[in-house]
Amino acid sequence: MLINLPGSRLLSGVLVAMAFTAPAVAETPVTAVEPEIGQGSQVLALSGNLIARRTAVLSPQVAGLVAAVRVDAGDRVAAGDELLRLDEDLAKLEVRRAEAVVEEARRALREARRLRDEGRRLVESRFVPDTEVQAREAAVLQAEAAVSRVQSELQIARERLAQHIVTAPFNGAITRRMVEVGEWVATGTTVAELVAPDELWLDVRVPQGYWTRIDADTRLRAFADPAPDMALDARIHARVPVKDPAARTFLLRLWIDDDSGRITPGMSARVELQLPGADRVTTVPRDAILRYPDGTATIWVVDTGAEPLVAREREVELLRVVGDRVELAGALDKGLRVVTRGNEALSEDEAVRLVGP
Repeated sequence: MLINLPGSRLLSGVLVAMAFTAPAVAETPVTAVEPEIGQGSQVLALSGNLIARRTAVLSPQVAGLVAAVRVDAGDRVAAGDELLRLDEDLAKLEVRRAEAVVEEARRALREARRLRDEGRRLVESRFVPDTEVQAREAAVLQAEAAVSRVQSELQIARERLAQHIVTAPFNGAITRRMVEVGEWVATGTTVAELVAPDELWLDVRVPQGYWTRIDADTRLRAFADPAPDMALDARIHARVPVKDPAARTFLLRLWIDDDSGRITPGMSARVELQLPGADRVTTVPRDAILRYPDGTATIWVVDTGAEPLVAREREVELLRVVGDRVELAGALDKGLRVVTRGNEALSEDEAVRLVGP
């Protein structure tokens, strides 16, 4: 027997509505981007040496006895600093003698001019002949020439005196000192070696087959072997076109800008040149890559053509890292986006919501 109780129809409607209403699913916000298809690259790894852009082997311009040595290996010097001094006694005497000769010539010139001026006054009164005045004017010219000559000799003597001092031609560090006080050195004898340790080249020998594939815009990374975790500020300065016929290589010279003091001339370094490859590859941002202790690398992808949006993890093979992007082996399906933010705590088939970049 069916009993129709008041309000039973309303209650049954509520139950039916509750039965067919699904619970709301929380969506995890993530940022995802489309993978890019581009030309692959090749990383050419080479080794080279750091060398100083400025190096000077210093020697005196005159022979003499070493009277003082102001520096030793390792000392920092500035341009113009005195490094070594030779005995100057004889050179100073030469300067004094030349100064005395100049003073004597100037007195003679003054006397010749006085006689010339006196003769010009007397010739008007006919007390002296014209030929006498002409002779006095010639004597003035000779005296002027004599003054110029001895002044040049004085300048030579002073320059010779200055050459008894060896100075630093530029800012740098002394790497070697080869003489001591009391030694006799001849002209051209090496007394010290100076380098500018803060101004460096990185020279790399490159196989000749890469000559046409490298230019000033080639991307690269450089690391000094003693500081392998510190990338150097390096750029290509020149490709030296003279090849080594025995090794079949050419010189690639890099400009290094470094003021950290952690690298010095003579250190070895490695260079990674990023050259264009022949194949096209898929690239994704580095933030999209997750690495596991066993060496596995994965990415999380979202199929934008499916409803609802869910995240799925895919294992990928990494080819190489190029700047802030990573090249992957193979291609991703069309319509997939790669999660770059919020991918650290995702689980398989987790509902997601795409948010801004």
